[in-house]
Amino acid sequence: MASSLAIEFQSRDLVLKPAAPLDSVNCDLMYTQVPGEHASNASIDALTSYMNRLRCITLLSVEEQQELAERYLKGDVEAGQMLVWTNLRLVVKIAREYARRWSDLLDLIQEGNLGLTEALSRYNPHRGVKFTGYAQFWVRAMMLNHLMNQLHSVRLGGSRAGRKLFYNLKKARRALLKEGLEPTPALVAQYLDVDVEDVVHVSAQLDGKTVYLDGPVPGMDGVSIGDQFAGEQENPEEVATRSHCLDKLRVMMEEFARGLADERKRAIWQDRMVQGEPKQLADLGLEFQVSKERIRQIELEVRDDFKFFLHDKLGHEMNDFLECI
Repeated sequence: MASSLAIEFQSRDLVLKPAAPLDSVNCDLMYTQVPGEHASNASIDALTSYMNRLRCITLLSVEEQQELAERYLKGDVEAGQMLVWTNLRLVVKIAREYARRWSDLLDLIQEGNLGLTEALSRYNPHRGVKFTGYAQFWVRAMMLNHLMNQLHSVRLGGSRAGRKLFYNLKKARRALLKEGLEPTPALVAQYLDVDVEDVVHVSAQLDGKTVYLDGPVPGMDGVSIGDQFAGEQENPEEVATRSHCLDKLRVMMEEFARGLADERKRAIWQDRMVQGEPKQLADLGLEFQVSKERIRQIELEVRDDFKFFLHDKLGHEMNDFLECI
C-alpha cells in the first residue's frame, strides 16, 4: 500500500509537489473556483494538478487509519506517511472554509499539511480519539496561526487599537455573550475602550468569510465550527493566538538575554528564569561567592529589568500581550 507513494516525509514539497500514486496518470478533476476572485491560470493549474493526485489516493476506513497510527507509533515511518496522505483531502476541504483568494488557498493548504504532520507526531491511537478528528484541530490551528500572522503584520500595522483588538476581540465577544449582551461593534468598543471604527475594521479583517470559528458548520444546524473542539481540547483559534504571542515573547526574551552585560544576571536569567528546573539560590550563591539573599536580590533586579524591557517594546499594550500568553 505505502510502496506506491514516494514522498520526503515532513518536507514542504509534500504540499504542492506530491509524488502521485502509480495509477494517477488518467485522473481528472474539475475544481471549483473560490468565490470573490478570478484565479490565474498558474494557480488553477497548480491546484488542479495537486487535487488530481489526491483524488487518486484511496481513502481509508477508521479501522485502517487506526492500524496505521499504531504501526507509526511503533516506528513504522511508511505507515505514518500513508496516514498523512490519506488525509490530505481533508486539509483542502478545511482550507476552502478559510480562503478568500486562490493565493490564500494554496498557502493555507501548505500550512494545513504541516499541521497534519504535527498531528501525526503527537497522536496517540490508544486514547479513543479518531485521527481525523484530532488532525482537524492541528490543521485549523496552523491555518489560523498563518492568517493571524499575516493580518498582524500587513493589515493591522502599527495601530495600537488594532493590536489590542487582535489579541482581545474574541475574548471581548465571549465576555459580552456571558453577560447576555449581543457583542455589537459599539459594545465591543466600549468593553475594550477603543473606537467603534477600529472594531469594525479589525473585525472585517479577522472574521473575513469564515476566519473565526463561531460560524455554523455546513449541514449541521445549530453547531458552530468551534463546537467541534468543545470539551478538554482548546479552541484552535485560541491555540493559534497564544502560539503567535509565545513566538513573539521568545524573540523578545532572546533579545533581552543578549543585552545582559552582567555575568551574574545572565546566569540567573538562564538558570533561574528560563530553564525548566531552576537552580537553587544557594548553588548560584556558591558559584559567584555571594550569599543566597544576594542572589535573590539580583533575581528581582533581573525581573524588573525584563518588565522595563517589555514595556519599552510593547508600551501600553504590554498587559494585553501578557493576557494573551
